[in-house]
Amino acid sequence: MKKALTIFIGLTVAGATLWAGLPGKPARSSYIGKRWMNFELNNGPSYKWEKLPDGGSIQYWRSDLARCCVGRYDGDGMGNLCALVVRLDKNKVIRQINVTEEGMACGTALR
Repeated sequence: MKKALTIFIGLTVAGATLWAGLPGKPARSSYIGKRWMNFELNNGPSYKWEKLPDGGSIQYWRSDLARCCVGRYDGDGMGNLCALVVRLDKNKVIRQINVTEEGMACGTALR
């Protein structure tokens, strides 16, 4: 029992460190708990990703770079830029979204 508790505490601390390590500020979104594909279909693909040791990944998404895929973001991009860092679990389910650059496009992307 003591060993199981030690392992649980170790995993909890490791997980909290990983979550706290994402840049930007946490965002509230209806996409949290849903598959990454839902976000991509509505907002366009990420421009960069990193694989995590636990099988999950970190996706980097920007409204100006996804513009070619969605055509939703008008204007010169100034004040309308949204940059997100999205943590996915191994099943490609969104577990956390952090905003690193916040503009009007974030309201549309995070809805």
